[in-house]
Amino acid sequence: MPCRVFRTALAASSEATPLQDWEYETPDFPAALDIGINADATGVLATVKVGGISVMDEGPVFLGTINVPPKDDEMLIHEVVPPGKKISVRLRDTSAAARVVMTKVCLTPI
Repeated sequence: MPCRVFRTALAASSEATPLQDWEYETPDFPAALDIGINADATGVLATVKVGGISVMDEGPVFLGTINVPPKDDEMLIHEVVPPGKKISVRLRDTSAAARVVMTKVCLTPI
């Protein structure tokens, strides 16, 4: 089961795509997808897409301790990913301060 934690340092009022260029960004097998996203303060919004279809419209993420990945009960997204479909996470900071965001992504082959 590929599972990875991405640490993203978001500059003030910026955007990031933490899964970009990850080897499992477009899995070649059917998988159950679990995603959790934590930020060190309010003001971070996330959008999640699978195969170009939005599974989470832009919305706030959980608050968490800086540099600590999301816990299992903070996994926001539970989806099935068909083979060859791209997983996309876009983070946007709406505050005037830099933020640290932890994104945990787990894929379980089905």
